[in-house]
Amino acid sequence: MRLSIRCTALAAGIALAASTALWSGCSEPVAQKKAENQGEERPLAAAEQSPNAPDRPPPFADAEAAASISHPNIPIAAQLVASGSFLDAEIVLNAILRERPESAQAKFLLGVVYLKTQRAARALPLLEASLASGQSFTGRSHIEHFIGWANYQVSELDAAKRAFQSHVAAVPTADDSYYGLAVIALDEDRTADAQQALERALELVGTSPRRARDRAKILARLGDIEFRADRIEPAVALFEESLDLYADHVEVWGKMARALDRLGRVEAADAARAQQAAAQARFDAHARGEGE
Repeated sequence: MRLSIRCTALAAGIALAASTALWSGCSEPVAQKKAENQGEERPLAAAEQSPNAPDRPPPFADAEAAASISHPNIPIAAQLVASGSFLDAEIVLNAILRERPESAQAKFLLGVVYLKTQRAARALPLLEASLASGQSFTGRSHIEHFIGWANYQVSELDAAKRAFQSHVAAVPTADDSYYGLAVIALDEDRTADAQQALERALELVGTSPRRARDRAKILARLGDIEFRADRIEPAVALFEESLDLYADHVEVWGKMARALDRLGRVEAADAARAQQAAAQARFDAHARGEGE
């Protein structure tokens, strides 16, 4: 098992060592072809700051806070989740739950693992049970964010909307929940609501280089709104700005190509499609382990 931390004595350092990618990318699943409609992964990017302040670690990285109702291996599991080692995290968390089935924090983390690996139907009951438990642990205030994305992945848009609304009411800086509300609004053709939510998310993400990928996905969605309104030049400008921040977003290269086609810029559209194919190839190579 690949462990960057092998004993709970190092748990106090987890908050500093954990990647911010899981939380900020929790709207982006592992399978990039579905990233357009999710999150973040920000490990999930998907991980993973009040949940979204630019330079803080994911909310569950400092896992010792609930040690009295948790398990000594929770810090290891939290670090594995934060680093995107979901298979290893799943093994550890299932072992914890066999010994401590009442651990709400272990259920929460396992729910995040399932969500980030496209098993939202399995994630939902764990996340809901963790929320209903009443147990106090680091990250508990953000459970509804993950419940929102899990409901979105199983096409329960009303439930997803309620969860995201509850989360932003409790955590006003939760940019990825505003992003979730925007995605739902776009699905429901409420473009004015989507625009408002995206602008709020963009404001909260800020301009920190560590949040570049999150800013990029928001800009791409703003480009979608322009494209839908047949404002193609502004859409192209937003897609370009998005890709300047994160050049490996396969979906956005495809959107760029379609927008350029609409403008009659054939060579530029073909170049965008070539970039899309290259980005997909890089993603596929990384998924096969060739990029490690």
